Amino acid sequence: MLEDLFQLRERARAALRAGDLDAATTALMTAAQQTHVPEADYHTILRPLADVLRRRNDARGALSVQWYLAWAEDGWTPTKDLLPLVPPVDRARTLAAMGDMAAAAREMEDAGLVAAAAIYREKAEDWRGARALWARLSQSSFARGATGTVSETSSAGAGAYQAALVQFNLARCAKQCGDPRQAREAIVAAVRLLEEAADHFESMGQRERAFDCFQVLAQIGREANMFEDVLEGFVNCIRILREDHLKYFALQYFEDALTAATERGELSAAATLAREAGEYARSLGMVAAGLHYTLLQAELWRKVAEQHAKRGAPPEIAETAVLAAVLAFGEVGQFARVGRLYSELSNMDLEPTRKNHYARAAARYVGVPDEPIDAAPLPTHLRQDNHFPDVWHIDVLEWEQHGSAVEACADVLLDKRWPDLIRRKALLARLTAFHAESPAGRSAQGAPTRARLAEQLSDLQLYAVLSPLESLFDVPERTTRVAVLAAMQKLFFKRSFVTVRAGLRDADPAVVAQAAKAVESLYFQHAFDPLVRIVREAPQPEVRASALRAMARVDTIEAAEFLYGVLEHGAPAERTAAVEGLKRARGIRFVELAKAQMPLAPVEMQAALREVLRERSVAA
Repeated sequence: MLEDLFQLRERARAALRAGDLDAATTALMTAAQQTHVPEADYHTILRPLADVLRRRNDARGALSVQWYLAWAEDGWTPTKDLLPLVPPVDRARTLAAMGDMAAAAREMEDAGLVAAAAIYREKAEDWRGARALWARLSQSSFARGATGTVSETSSAGAGAYQAALVQFNLARCAKQCGDPRQAREAIVAAVRLLEEAADHFESMGQRERAFDCFQVLAQIGREANMFEDVLEGFVNCIRILREDHLKYFALQYFEDALTAATERGELSAAATLAREAGEYARSLGMVAAGLHYTLLQAELWRKVAEQHAKRGAPPEIAETAVLAAVLAFGEVGQFARVGRLYSELSNMDLEPTRKNHYARAAARYVGVPDEPIDAAPLPTHLRQDNHFPDVWHIDVLEWEQHGSAVEACADVLLDKRWPDLIRRKALLARLTAFHAESPAGRSAQGAPTRARLAEQLSDLQLYAVLSPLESLFDVPERTTRVAVLAAMQKLFFKRSFVTVRAGLRDADPAVVAQAAKAVESLYFQHAFDPLVRIVREAPQPEVRASALRAMARVDTIEAAEFLYGVLEHGAPAERTAAVEGLKRARGIRFVELAKAQMPLAPVEMQAALREVLRERSVAA
């Protein structure tokens, strides 16, 4: 590979000596496709490529290459010379990368990108300037109803969500500016819009979009010190994560909710959350975690009782909390603690009959020890990255970019947190996107370029490329739509199903066929719900078969039970597809279910189960 790289570089040098800029560009771009070479070797291609692009009057392309090189030994000096030659949006990105957020904000405002300008002003701590921009955006048509790029997301729900984010950003800035009245009004508007958007997304089966709404709702509650919104946000996030079988994420959100409730002194809510977390952990077979949450629940109920006593509440209220702690401790065999709590109850200012009852109960536990238990929180190795991204910025920027691959790739290219390999691929996709999004690239003759761009975007395998791909899918042309659906096969996000389901409804059989291939490739764990929808709603038997084969590779009990139901009650073609998929699958959930149900199954059903188990080399 390195030999080819050097040969291509020499070919480019020879072309330059001959004054053939096109041949030099072709050779260097071909060399740049070798994204796995060492960084030093890659730089030997990018430096002459930047020079050639500049000589061809492609200032934006040259600047993009310089962005990549600027993080290395080249610094930003060569980049500055290009700034007068590029549009304001590129100048803004460059200035922001160099640390001049105020200048970047001015350039973004000149480019008409109000949200981006507001975010740069926030980063420059110009809160008044940012507030003015968010206020302007809240009065625009955007705030009254944004739309997505794929028809299914072009809805009132998407508009309400984006408008809610603008209101939340306005509230944040108003708070920084010492304007509580405006902050409160914006918060109230944001909460209303988020609830409206979440309801809409869930009704469409887009729970991942509803999840974003509830995450922002929890953050709004934190910012505005409104615990009811914090609790509503967390409870619904947990519900969606449980429905999508993301069990470790769900437990972590339980812990985040517990922390938030405890910090705000909402101990009754925290104790209730601990009880639900313990029940959920036990349902997953995580005994130690279940015990941990039960003990935590008991301690929280004790603190609730202390809290009521300090507030001077009637003793009966504290009594109820202590009894809840008694039940929790007794559930896990902590009998010495139970005895101590009964003693505390006997000393409360209660009516004599109850005090005597509690004293007799305490006497029964004298000398009874706590049972040894192995209680532990969620192990470190099972924890996932639970960082809450600032979607109130990210998603507004996505809307403002209108599905531009040029801008989405710039975000990745300039983000040093991504590995060099990803940033190299983003650079190549951006260079392709310049042509694909030009007037010539949007014509019928630009179809090959659009198809190449779709493939390059999919190679990034990032959530950020979904919006540009959705925009490409809106092109009413078979080649581009098929290329986008092929790209979706590599993007394991629930949002990918939005475009795939749109492809399944296409009038072109070739587009439908590629959408069916994409369905069969999208078999990640939380794909269960969209796959079920396709099985139930798709009119084409081959599409339903693809969804069933994909579901066979989703190793959850819910998928196993659904497939068992198909084998038992489905049409012959669906039973055949389910058996084919299960025979090739590697998970264990269906195998366990099949072995357990074998003695109870009808004869025909037993034959299908044996066929699957025999192919999987499992004894029936």
